[in-house]
Amino acid sequence: MVVALTPGEAMPAPFSAPRTSLNSAITGHRSIAFASVPLADVKRIKDHFDAKVNDVVLAACSGALREFLHDRGELPDQPLIGMVPVSVHEAEIGATLVEGTNKVTGMFTRLTTDVDGPVERLKAIRQRVATSKEHHGELDDNLLRSWAQFAPASIMSLGAKLYGDNNLPDYHPVIYNLVISNVPGPDFPLYFLGARIHAMYPLGPVFHGAGLNVTVFSQEGTLNIGVIACKKQVPDPWPIVRAFERDIAALVAAVDADGGGPDGAPVAPTTDGDS
Repeated sequence: MVVALTPGEAMPAPFSAPRTSLNSAITGHRSIAFASVPLADVKRIKDHFDAKVNDVVLAACSGALREFLHDRGELPDQPLIGMVPVSVHEAEIGATLVEGTNKVTGMFTRLTTDVDGPVERLKAIRQRVATSKEHHGELDDNLLRSWAQFAPASIMSLGAKLYGDNNLPDYHPVIYNLVISNVPGPDFPLYFLGARIHAMYPLGPVFHGAGLNVTVFSQEGTLNIGVIACKKQVPDPWPIVRAFERDIAALVAAVDADGGGPDGAPVAPTTDGDS
């Protein structure tokens, strides 16, 4: 049976993202910013609003990007589309895949950059992510991984160079606006040569046509945020992480105002790895 869906009811398709200054060919120069928020605060938020840790991350990223683009005078009416890496560790190895390679694919989801208010953004992203997950689940887990292994690395490298050198991202609809990744980390101390590692800030890849990457990494009770961007597109990414922190603080304040738990009931902090 084929079910017809109206726009907005399904996972967004590639080449349907709004164009922003983040979506042109990148250079070799990078800008970075980083911050940390208490993981306990994030889990309080997700428990109170019956969400996932990933929902909270995406909602706070949406708020940060909304503020950042608004301040630059380029906030689009249409929501940004994020590409969210998804683990497919349980997927079976197909004939086109090599055993031992990374088991990760990508899911497109509409962010809530078009929604005003941190609580409203979280409630909206919860629904949008659920929709994207439902439709992403209907795709073959190995689809994108098979494509990635189909072409030799030398051809892929040459194609990427030609793509960027000729500014081709400017001549077709935007595939997606940015990558947002949530990586669960250890809840125990880490050491390097006897010295304790107090924080690790993740920095993911940027691509032609998507010059901003936001990655979060949980580590021993904190959620560490790393932002990396093409310096031409985002000379100063620090306002993004500061806005992320403000969104988390606003959501914590909303939880406190409601009494701390679902329907005002106090809740104990969770200790699971729910993401």
